[in-house]
Amino acid sequence: MRPRVTVIVPTYNRGALVTRAIDSVLGQTYPNVDVLVVDDGSTDDTLERLRVYEPNQRFQLVRLEHNRGVTGAKNAGLDNLGAETAYAGILDSDDTLIPGAVEAIMRVFESNAGHFSQVFAWGVDVVTGQPTGLMSHREGPVTYDDALSGRFAGDFWHIFDHGLIAGRRFDERASGAESAIWWPLLKQRGAWLAPDVVLLVDTSGTDRISPVHYGQSLAIRRMWTCHAGLAAVADDMRDRYPRRYGDWLVELAKWSALAGERRRALKAAREGIRYAPSPRSLVMFGLVMLPRSLVRGLIGLRSSIRGASGSRRATPAS
Repeated sequence: MRPRVTVIVPTYNRGALVTRAIDSVLGQTYPNVDVLVVDDGSTDDTLERLRVYEPNQRFQLVRLEHNRGVTGAKNAGLDNLGAETAYAGILDSDDTLIPGAVEAIMRVFESNAGHFSQVFAWGVDVVTGQPTGLMSHREGPVTYDDALSGRFAGDFWHIFDHGLIAGRRFDERASGAESAIWWPLLKQRGAWLAPDVVLLVDTSGTDRISPVHYGQSLAIRRMWTCHAGLAAVADDMRDRYPRRYGDWLVELAKWSALAGERRRALKAAREGIRYAPSPRSLVMFGLVMLPRSLVRGLIGLRSSIRGASGSRRATPAS
């Protein structure tokens, strides 16, 4: 029997999409894979659609009574991984895996027993056909420094060694900050990037491409996303890649200002200028002194102009 792999699928009000993700997991060529779906308090027909899978012994449902957000749902999935699960991955409920995805990644783990904390593979945007991740090589090692420096960025799909995750969990105040878990895991033990395309990323949904609204609720989540990521790796990033550290601080300053956390924003902006002096960091320092409504308008206008010009900035790899 090959090692058990569990794929966690957190979902919220995606009844029309989540079954596609589940089917892509249950249709894997790898012989020992199951799916753990976390329904994050959905109010649509998600639960009814999930009931269809209950007779399948490779399907497990965790139902949250109240919506905890995507990071909370992922934590619930990690909390419910069974002892028999040797490896696990997390799949967004509007994305899908190709049939050989788990097999391609597990071949690397099984050929290098105990050597890697994680194995990554490529994703493609189903709308543009372009890779969703950025890396200098198609196949090869992924190191802690690759992540810290930004050489490894964007969206990949990966499986991690369950035995190494221990008590690591996502910050539920944040909207992301997956780097707070996966990057320290890279520091503990390196990873490998497989050359295979395994993930189809759906960017066509209205919840992904809706207009950007800089409300306080979003700003608070983004602020904690920056904070959680920095809290996990700040010392190493500051020592090895000070300019990138400064750029992260400037981003923290922006979201803190929008969240109404002026003291936090000012502290981050000052530190950002110290490590990443640039017109952007100087402008951000000036912005955090303005009223929040004016900051929101100015940043929103800049983002609209960048969006119209087709600019795109990579996010840290998950």
